[in-house]
Amino acid sequence: MTIRKTWRLFCLAVASFFWASCSNDSSTQPSESESPDSNSSADVGGDEESSDSSESVSSSSTAATENSSSDATGESSSSPVEYVLANDPSVTCEETTEQVYICGSTKGLTCDDYQRYLAKDTTLSQKILMGWEEALETCGAIQENVALYGIVYNPCMRPYADVPAMKCSDGNTYTNFKLDGNQVSISSSSSAASESSSSVAEDAVKNCPQEDFALFADVLADVQKELYVKVDNLINMNLTLSDTQKEYLEGMLDRDNQTMKGNLSPYLPGEDFDVMYQGLNYESKNWFNGYIAKTKTCADGTPETTEKYQQKYNAILTECMDLIEASVKAMD
Repeated sequence: MTIRKTWRLFCLAVASFFWASCSNDSSTQPSESESPDSNSSADVGGDEESSDSSESVSSSSTAATENSSSDATGESSSSPVEYVLANDPSVTCEETTEQVYICGSTKGLTCDDYQRYLAKDTTLSQKILMGWEEALETCGAIQENVALYGIVYNPCMRPYADVPAMKCSDGNTYTNFKLDGNQVSISSSSSAASESSSSVAEDAVKNCPQEDFALFADVLADVQKELYVKVDNLINMNLTLSDTQKEYLEGMLDRDNQTMKGNLSPYLPGEDFDVMYQGLNYESKNWFNGYIAKTKTCADGTPETTEKYQQKYNAILTECMDLIEASVKAMD
């Protein structure tokens, strides 16, 4: 009895131990829901590879597109847009700027202002250009040079402005225009000179830059060189002259310098006078108290004498010869 009881207890103990061991092994195994599915892992890895590959392709495509766009932009920027005249597509144009005169008033302008304006290579109204030349001739140079104090007010410090323009293959540059795509429509009020112009006025002309601005005394100095030759010829060629007349004429000549004696002769014979002497306005009908441009330089780059200077030169020469001949005749 005791042996059987003992054996049974032993068997129960072994069985309990066995089941306890099985229970522990089962509890330590991860559940199906917690364990990573091998197929799932493969899918995730595949998705990541697919995603990386897709992103790589997308990046390459974007870069290629950007490079293509950049190249296209570069080509576009290096090639300026070509415009054509709306009424004549065979005429091509390109964008530029043109300097035009915008100052409407000349009140208070100085001799220096007019000289600066006339020295510019620009296009403006013929009327304005002639007005500047006339104003410069009477600008009061003598009064300005003797003034010691005071400030001259200039109401138009910047008489020119750069405005958008179209330079076209027909030889003209237009400022009055409208754009419709690549077509240039010219305003009916626009005018252009043969080579380069702007539509400042219907009588717009190209100003040849003027320089060598001369006072009355400067023009007279040039005249005196020709007077010397004429008086010398008169002495040697006119056989009817008396000794007194010849002596008078000889006394007017500066043989060493081959000009007339006295910088204002024959108006004021003898010694030199201040070139700013205002009394000359009573001595000469051709006297002026401003400046006249002696030369101008046009498109070919060759300086030439201005028409206004040549006219003044001729008038002063004629007046001087009349004075000399009248003095000689009075000695008969």
